Amino acid sequence: MYSELYQYLLQHKELPVPGIGTFLLERKAAVIDFPNKKINPPSYAISMQQGSHLPGKSFFAWLASTLKVSDRDAVFQFNDFAVELKKQISTGDIINWGQVGTLSKGLGGDVKFVPAALSSAIEHPILAEKIIRQKSEHMVRVGEDQKTSAEMVEMLSQTDEKKSYWWAYAMVISLLSIVFIGWYFSTKGVELSSAANTCKAIIQEAPVTYSILP
Repeated sequence: MYSELYQYLLQHKELPVPGIGTFLLERKAAVIDFPNKKINPPSYAISMQQGSHLPGKSFFAWLASTLKVSDRDAVFQFNDFAVELKKQISTGDIINWGQVGTLSKGLGGDVKFVPAALSSAIEHPILAEKIIRQKSEHMVRVGEDQKTSAEMVEMLSQTDEKKSYWWAYAMVISLLSIVFIGWYFSTKGVELSSAANTCKAIIQEAPVTYSILP
């Protein structure tokens, strides 16, 4: 009956066994593994709470269908299973319940349960790579206005183009200045006098600004 009860635990996540405790199947959420770019599947663990209650009619109906016996026989078989299990633990036996875990007698006379490691072969990790959508538009707030990302890219590219032309203007002016200076000195020569004012100064008499009284 161990395998049938294990299947019931997997399906209904809870299995009460009178005199032993209530076994619970706990599901832990999936975990994102960023370094390896994957999502690990949910994991499962079995625990046992001390104390138990009698299973309901639906449990015995399921057990009768699984064992292919009447509901009355399913009740008797399950009760005999629980009594025999409790007796073995009380006498110091260690019960190895396959994929559920081990049951033994604790120091205080209670039932000690050590869960088994469940296999994760049912579910596998999945890849979780970040998707980058090229040229996808979204709204961007600029001051009091809102613009699309495409409009912002175009605006910034135009600004960069305008800013990138100033050095060209400065280079053209510098080249023209060098050409002019070279032409000037090639025509006038490279002596100091060629850079001076070559016009001769004309001395003129100053007009009379006074008169002699008789």
